[in-house]
Amino acid sequence: MKWFTVILWLLPVPFFFHLYEYQSYIHREEAIFLMEGFLLITIIAGVWLIKWPPLIVLILGIGMTLLSLGLGAVYIPNDTSWFKPVGRNGAIIFTAVIYIAGMMIIKGVCQGILNLRFRLLKS
Repeated sequence: MKWFTVILWLLPVPFFFHLYEYQSYIHREEAIFLMEGFLLITIIAGVWLIKWPPLIVLILGIGMTLLSLGLGAVYIPNDTSWFKPVGRNGAIIFTAVIYIAGMMIIKGVCQGILNLRFRLLKS
């Protein structure tokens, strides 16, 4: 079960996000379900990582970001007209920061709910 958690955490979500977004742009299609899918995987990963210490989550997040940057350099061209203000790598890093912060927020909210539930059950 721990290996599944590590694989889930190292899943290069920012890379997949920008690959799907860029491919939709190239084919002149709308990137349907992009934000919904991103939010869903963020919530699932945040709930799944509830028992992991924040330092380990941060270290795995850095690994996921580096993996996303490497895959992005290979599979996504640095189209300056699409990744205008910050470039491809900046966009991937920004998405990774949002993803990690979202998971940490979901993780904290779930821990708070569980702690409140256990305190209410004890009294």
